Amino acid sequence: MKRLRWIILAVLAAIVAGAGAAALLHQPAQLPVIKAGDAAPTDSDGRPRLRGLNYTHVENGVRKWSLKAEKARYEENTGKVYLDRVAVEFYQEKGGTVYLSGDQGVYNQKSNSITLEGNVDGHTADGNRLLTSVITYREKDKTAETDAEVTIEGKQYKVIGQGMLVLVEQNKMILKNKVRSTFTPEGKGPPPGATVE
Repeated sequence: MKRLRWIILAVLAAIVAGAGAAALLHQPAQLPVIKAGDAAPTDSDGRPRLRGLNYTHVENGVRKWSLKAEKARYEENTGKVYLDRVAVEFYQEKGGTVYLSGDQGVYNQKSNSITLEGNVDGHTADGNRLLTSVITYREKDKTAETDAEVTIEGKQYKVIGQGMLVLVEQNKMILKNKVRSTFTPEGKGPPPGATVE
């Protein structure tokens, strides 16, 4: 019985001695010190920013839109991502893609909306183009809207208006105010149905 106690004590002493030796021989890991040149980029408010951001929105296994930005800053309390030099691609159900870009943008994760501002330029593969200063896309109701001046142009037309609402699922665009348009017919002579005096 005494012998068993001595064996147990010897084993415990060996474990304690081994743990102590391991602690002395192996110093704890130290985290690397970040030098000023290696620090994450920060905004003027000192918050970290990301360089480069890619995000693709998928519903039921289908790509709906993707967003790319050169820089991004996330505000956790508002759920907003502030973006610089933004490009958004909208994938249409019947094929084709609509491209939009802007100088800055805000992606609101809570409302699932994107606002582009500054030199907003949109185009489609078939040559249609949209120019405005600001536009907001809301995924919830699948609409894009602006109250700013809008120019929409294609090969044979140019339409300018103040404010626009796009109903994406209905493939419908509504210009709100002060609409002016120019249409250029192809070919020679007056358009069909027109008379020449």
